[in-house]
Amino acid sequence: MIGKIILWILLAFLAVLVLALLIPVKVRFSYDQGDLALAVRYGPVKLRLFPPKEEEKKEKPPKKKKEGEKEGKKEKKEKPPKEKKKGKINSDQILYALETLPPILGRALRRTGRSIHIRPLKAHVLVAGLDPADTALLYGRLEAAVCGGLPVLKRVMRVKEEDIRLYLDFAGERMDAIVDVGVTLRPGSLVWIMLRAGGSLLKWYLAFQKLASPAPEKEEKDNKENTEHEAA
Repeated sequence: MIGKIILWILLAFLAVLVLALLIPVKVRFSYDQGDLALAVRYGPVKLRLFPPKEEEKKEKPPKKKKEGEKEGKKEKKEKPPKEKKKGKINSDQILYALETLPPILGRALRRTGRSIHIRPLKAHVLVAGLDPADTALLYGRLEAAVCGGLPVLKRVMRVKEEDIRLYLDFAGERMDAIVDVGVTLRPGSLVWIMLRAGGSLLKWYLAFQKLASPAPEKEEKDNKENTEHEAA
């Protein structure tokens, strides 16, 4: 009797596990001029991973004035919240991604690519830099990567609503982009991808972050120190 109960429990657990692996996971990533957003939907559950939701501050009722309290006291002014500094992508990050990311993704998507749906695939990239020659070279590499890589991506995965555009700007000094990508896949495919290339993707991301542009304050400080050194 106990053996049958354990067997039924195991079968129920396996059924729930199989059902959980079959329910698709939808991931939506967007990047708009330094603002990142990442959301995940699993069945009816939707979770925003980034940016985290700010806790709503409960409004406190105004305090009653005590008898004999002076009315001339000034109310304390709340300081406005500091604006978050927006991150910027640069040419080194893009070149690094073009050179190292395709082989990693190729290994990760082997045997599971056709089960992955991408909708939408939007990327508007502004190619700019201090050196016009380097900017033109980067633009050419990006154009070649898009023209050669997009057909391959469509063969490996199911892609709909693609809109990839490159803009060349010799007057600008910084790269920028607007990205909106939605990916739908089953948890089983996700587990397989992480087993095959999870460590490589993590190492790639850490190296990608190291190539990020310095913070505005640090950049201004370095420029000021260089100016003072030249003047001395």
